[in-house]
Amino acid sequence: DIFDAITEGDIIVHHPFESFAPVLEFINRAAQDPDVMALKITLYRTGPDSPIVQSLIAAAQAGKEVTVSIELRARFDEAANIELANRLQTAGAHVVYGVRGFKTHCKMAMVVRREDGQLKRYVHLGTGNYHPGTARLYTDYGLFSADQELGEDVHKLFLQLTSLTEASGL
Repeated sequence: DIFDAITEGDIIVHHPFESFAPVLEFINRAAQDPDVMALKITLYRTGPDSPIVQSLIAAAQAGKEVTVSIELRARFDEAANIELANRLQTAGAHVVYGVRGFKTHCKMAMVVRREDGQLKRYVHLGTGNYHPGTARLYTDYGLFSADQELGEDVHKLFLQLTSLTEASGL
């Protein structure tokens, strides 16, 4: 189980030398898991027929809180990302477009799961896009963690990305 593995300790993956499958499993498992309450992710490039997007749509349709920050200024993918945003919104996901005046290029996902009567955050931070095809081409790192402090930082970053105010302290 991906959540049990992350709870045991942080996991670092090195693409393309290691499979992108754990990233896909993380998002897909979160979409299917009845204990998952929320899934938040930043998308820059995903590619056509992305399994990650399919999982996000399934999660939203299942009633989970799905928040997606999509970068509309991803060079050469602008039209695809607008269509992606429309698909996600139609499914019930909350879609935002980053911070006004800045390009959002961070790659992160956060899953909020109910465990033993409490909420627990699981995060994935990566240097590469959530795109299975480019994960086989480019050298990138990903970190899975259930560390509380890291989860709080990612939570705060998502709060900043989803607020309607200008970025503070930049």
